[in-house]
Amino acid sequence: MRSILLASMLAPALSFIVRESARQSTRCFATASITDIMLSESMQETQKLVEHYGSSNSSETPTIWTSRDDAASFVNDNVDAILFDCDGVLYRGKDLSPNASEALKALLKNGKKCFFVTNNAAVNRKQLQTKISDLMNCSELTEDQMVGSTYACSQYLKNNLPAGSRVHVVGSEGLCDEIRATGFAVSGGLCEDDPAAMSREELADYAFPEDPVDAVCVGLDTSFSYRKLAIANVLLQRNPNAVLISTNQDSFDLVGADARHLPGNGCIVKALEHGSRRTAINVGKPSSVLAEMIINEYNLDPARTMFVGDRLDTDIKFGKDSGMISVLVMSGVTTAEKMISLGESGTFEEPIPQIIMPFMGMLA
Repeated sequence: MRSILLASMLAPALSFIVRESARQSTRCFATASITDIMLSESMQETQKLVEHYGSSNSSETPTIWTSRDDAASFVNDNVDAILFDCDGVLYRGKDLSPNASEALKALLKNGKKCFFVTNNAAVNRKQLQTKISDLMNCSELTEDQMVGSTYACSQYLKNNLPAGSRVHVVGSEGLCDEIRATGFAVSGGLCEDDPAAMSREELADYAFPEDPVDAVCVGLDTSFSYRKLAIANVLLQRNPNAVLISTNQDSFDLVGADARHLPGNGCIVKALEHGSRRTAINVGKPSSVLAEMIINEYNLDPARTMFVGDRLDTDIKFGKDSGMISVLVMSGVTTAEKMISLGESGTFEEPIPQIIMPFMGMLA
């Protein structure tokens, strides 16, 4: 398992993916463009890592899969369940990763349990199921397979607060929906028509509810403002026992053909933590809260569960900390340069994965 294939084997070993990607990419021009970019970039990044690790004799060197035979034999013998990160692994925005649909269908056909674990706090389970089913052309997927951070947040509240507790949300309607579904009274949300500013005088005169909130939940809010920050901060001040929860603490996501950095929910969480002098409980990747919930709810054996992701700080750390088999794809956030800079052991915050492959289509 620990062996490294030579760089000269990379191109022929991946030739099948080029053909599959070309067939898949005929869906539309935009998809073909981004998918082809993901294909090209991920192959180039993987080749850099093959060349870098090829001369290493360290036992900590990750295995690199450059053919589907490598992946298939390992998965068939060692894996019962596969947890997928979504953006950067299955797709980038609305554009599929190369051969992603075929790979997912093959895994399901072979009896592998597949779950989708995302820090995306903009959608509820139903919305996530619809998106993945439509993009992957896989109608058999169910809501039960969707483990978004909005769902994780609602389950944490359900397990730690009495029914009917008051929860203030800085975040999307998807997050509000999941929390309401578990029986909590929700305030806040997107409120896109509210003014962004709030003066000292406005905050002093603001009519807060007589009963303080029991929790403040922070998910990505694309209309986040100083006003929302000020209100949430005072709500926490009014109840020192209120729980501060973050759906995730991602620093950024990738968008566009040139992989621009889109600020993530972690930026909002840090602002509220600093203002309130509280530390948020993170229920998204890489938290142990999420790992325990998934393992217990789906009765998984971590040692026979594989986590496939594109980020070291969330996905790979989550997989390794929870005792799962960690697999990094090079189609998303992490670059070969980043991997090389971390050395062979990585860091506590950004550990080195057990396995690397260009993209999840390798699993077909």
